[in-house]
Amino acid sequence: MINMKYFLIAIFLLFCNISFSQSSKALHQIKPKWKLGDVKKIHAESYSKVFIKDSLFNNTEAKADYYMKVTDTTKNYTILYYSEPNTLDIKTNTAITKVDSAVNIFTKIFKNIEKETKYFQYELLVDKNTGQAFKVKNSDKLLELIEKVTSTIIDEFGQKIGKTSIQIDSMKQKLVSNFKTNEPKILETIINEYNYVMGAYSLTFPYNSSVSQNVMVYDVNAMSEFGDIEMPAVITTSSKKNDDNLIVNTDIDYDKEFLLEQIKKKYKNMNDLTTDDIFLSEKTETSFTTTTNWIISQKSDVVFKTKEVKVINATSVTFQ
Repeated sequence: MINMKYFLIAIFLLFCNISFSQSSKALHQIKPKWKLGDVKKIHAESYSKVFIKDSLFNNTEAKADYYMKVTDTTKNYTILYYSEPNTLDIKTNTAITKVDSAVNIFTKIFKNIEKETKYFQYELLVDKNTGQAFKVKNSDKLLELIEKVTSTIIDEFGQKIGKTSIQIDSMKQKLVSNFKTNEPKILETIINEYNYVMGAYSLTFPYNSSVSQNVMVYDVNAMSEFGDIEMPAVITTSSKKNDDNLIVNTDIDYDKEFLLEQIKKKYKNMNDLTTDDIFLSEKTETSFTTTTNWIISQKSDVVFKTKEVKVINATSVTFQ
């Protein structure tokens, strides 16, 4: 998968999946016209920078190549989506100098899960009209792999710190229980990550003009602090169409009162914030070829600021 979770390190990055209200303008939608056996190589580059009081706190950069293959077109599209071996390059620099053992063990678990699943071949069911995935067909294999990796790390960690087999089994049971509870959100996040890249297929817009519509937005990362919250916003969508090329731009204006309310609910130490202290901007640009209705490229930029925190996230994806 194009792994957006590397860049969702700030709680405020509300990357959008969108449901629309109606507009009085004549709207159009670009629908997939994919053919059985179609293959696309996808190059992705992303970075996320977190600033605290204007000092860089965390910087994460990543590059990777992926493949997307259409393996069935009978009722829905079945998409095989997987990473090209040895192309994933992630660099992270952080100002954090000390972490406790609990953080270390969970960090190791996450890193090993990423290592073991980065070449996993996801089979996604995709709606033919919207280009949006709605199911991971081979989810059982993925979840079994994640559980196996987690169990192995618990064994290694428990033995290293001198835990008994009973204590290790107890740790496993707790982690497995938590894992089972979060399975739906893990799968939802995987689907959301794919849909974020392919989101322009679900947009409606006027040709060579713009329209603003009320939408509900939710975080791509279903396991994040705001994973269960839908946020009201206004999305302005514009397009430029000529010959066999179409460019679709979006600009999302979030309801700052609602955003502020959610932040204060989650973080009591932010009760002094006002809407004047918050800035949130999210823009995307997607280019299509209308001969096949495949995406050519997509760029997204998200900026969030409060009094002392600033987060900049940028992603660039090209289809070949």
